[in-house]
Amino acid sequence: MHHFHYKNDELFCEDVPVRGVVEEWGTPCYIYSHRTLSHHFDTFNAAFEGHPHLVCFSVKANSNIAVLKCLAQSGAGADVVSAGELARALHAGIPAKRIVFSGVGKTADELAFALRQGIGMINVESIPELHLLNQVAQDCQMTAPVSIRINPDVDAQTHAKIATGKKETKFGINIDQAPAVFALGQSLPHLAMIGVDMHIGSQLT
Repeated sequence: MHHFHYKNDELFCEDVPVRGVVEEWGTPCYIYSHRTLSHHFDTFNAAFEGHPHLVCFSVKANSNIAVLKCLAQSGAGADVVSAGELARALHAGIPAKRIVFSGVGKTADELAFALRQGIGMINVESIPELHLLNQVAQDCQMTAPVSIRINPDVDAQTHAKIATGKKETKFGINIDQAPAVFALGQSLPHLAMIGVDMHIGSQLT
């Protein structure tokens, strides 16, 4: 269901004529329907009713502040991969406790910023990042909430360039090493091991 439709051969977004938007702002322009976004979020979120859950929107998919505000109003969390995306999610009204920090190459400054905001969870990609996060958390006199990204060696049957869950891809901890990495994380004094993270690919059908 979406809220783009024609009335007398004129395209509308909800009750707003697209022609009027184009005349005011020019082209190219991007037009989003608040009702469409909220409807699809609510539909997806309802599928998990009865189970503790949090649906997080991937900010790298669309970092438009108005889009993020719409999702924030619907109760969405955010999945971010940089301090900049984290700042945008916070600015849009998504509470830090509903934000997950994913991605490779997080810097010490980014990790410290995330911890000071009260981030909900940090998805750690490697053993070196685990040690870095422990040091940053110590420097901040905090305990970091950690999820370990596991590579489950699953072929998602998507395009080879966007498959991320096979053993030969560069992402995450090999599933065979996961117990040892969790044990390491539990031994580090400034980490709280609270979750498992997996991503097997984009554009899955």
